[in-house]
Amino acid sequence: MTALLELRNVSRSYPSGEEQVAVLKDISLQIHAGEMVAIVGVSGSGKSTLMNILGCLDKPTSGTYRVAGRDVSTLDPDALAQLRREHFGFIFQRYHLLSHLTAAQNVEIPAVYAGIERKKRQARARELLFAAGIKRSRRLPTFTAFWRTAAACQHCPRADERRTGDSGG
Repeated sequence: MTALLELRNVSRSYPSGEEQVAVLKDISLQIHAGEMVAIVGVSGSGKSTLMNILGCLDKPTSGTYRVAGRDVSTLDPDALAQLRREHFGFIFQRYHLLSHLTAAQNVEIPAVYAGIERKKRQARARELLFAAGIKRSRRLPTFTAFWRTAAACQHCPRADERRTGDSGG
């Protein structure tokens, strides 16, 4: 079975003056659909760098990264954006929700970029918010920690869920 995410001998370094500082060194791993993985380590150990590579927000300095069998390094920016839209959801530490939008509108944002028609994305947003325990107050702003977390979680496709163009995610 093909791994959903596969890193082979991935390294990432950054310039620091005239030197290169290695943050990740020769990382190899496979993550299959449905697996739960925790990335843990002390501050400065490369967790964020690894997550940025896994989420296709950064590229390795060397090595190979494949998502669903596709070599990420061969993708142009549009194909990379589509890959992120279909396979990844992000919950950033600071949520990155738009405070002037309602919870439902924030949940709809990825579907807008995916070109999903308004009625379908609104129905999907209602369904996702209901699943997150947000029932009657979809129109309220997303300012409490619970709301921000719940709304941000709804941006995330499940790793084991087959994504299609009309899935609303």
